[in-house]
Amino acid sequence: MKESKPLLPGWEDLEISTQIIIRDAISRGIKVEVIDRKENFLRLVKGNHSEFVKEASKTRLDSLMTYLVMENKIASKLVLSENKVRVPIGKDYSLVEDALLDYPLFQSKKKVIKPVTTNFGIGIGISNPNDSLERFTFFVKQAFSFSNSIIVEEFIEGPEYRFLVLGDEVVAVCNRVPANVVGDGVHTIRELIEVKNKDPRRGEGHITALEKIQMSETERLVLSDNGFTFDSVPKKDEQVFLRKNSNISTGGDSIDVTDLVHPEFKTIALNAAKAASAVICGIDIISSAITEIPNPNHYAVLEINFNPVLYIHEFPYAGKPRAVGDKILDLLGFT
Repeated sequence: MKESKPLLPGWEDLEISTQIIIRDAISRGIKVEVIDRKENFLRLVKGNHSEFVKEASKTRLDSLMTYLVMENKIASKLVLSENKVRVPIGKDYSLVEDALLDYPLFQSKKKVIKPVTTNFGIGIGISNPNDSLERFTFFVKQAFSFSNSIIVEEFIEGPEYRFLVLGDEVVAVCNRVPANVVGDGVHTIRELIEVKNKDPRRGEGHITALEKIQMSETERLVLSDNGFTFDSVPKKDEQVFLRKNSNISTGGDSIDVTDLVHPEFKTIALNAAKAASAVICGIDIISSAITEIPNPNHYAVLEINFNPVLYIHEFPYAGKPRAVGDKILDLLGFT
């Protein structure tokens, strides 16, 4: 287990991706000015060269319209599909009533219901085949509570992978595993969560490499769907998931797989970034066979992310750490 020391003493309150940029900038002799501490807004200066950087990966390299396209899932899905990038089949809605009228279209399928303009898996629901209209309605209304428009689309089976694209290169890939615990046949799920949360790498507020697993109503419902409670005792080596979304921000695990993915998936990620004219972004791909030649029946590009975090690659839960902060400084022209 790694030491619980902060990445940069004196900068502990900043989110950890910003600390990575500060660390790498200082090592290059670049002056770091904190413009707005709460917003993780920096100015980097070396000689006559200065650059503004917000939250580690928001820079002048991407236009406002590129950000807006990536932020809006309808727009990003449109540019991806027009550039022949495989995306999940589905429809978008701006009215609750219209989405509910299409319940029969999706009833027999496993489907994802998600807001158009949120990150970190907020508001996303996964509905199983033949879920009741009542349950489908719950997920639709939940998604609308976070956005004026939603998307209902096919659920693609398989693990989810984050491809970090910097310029014309995929510099890191990690498998994002939903919040989970592994049973030992003795301890309850509640106790297993408490043990896992003692890992010094886990904290709250994006200032540590990993986030603590929560025990909220969301986790309780996921457990209930799978026949568990917090007081259940899983069998030895049984993996129990507490979230349906794979975000590290909700207690998930990041596992580096950069050297394992088939090269053609990296090409797909680069094509997805180019479709949105993005220089710095995270491409989320779901695939049940990431080491094999991509088969459209077994993968899809889920999203383009305009503010990809760096720490999941620099400090993975498992696998090889990837130095990504320096790559951003290179793109900004610092030497």
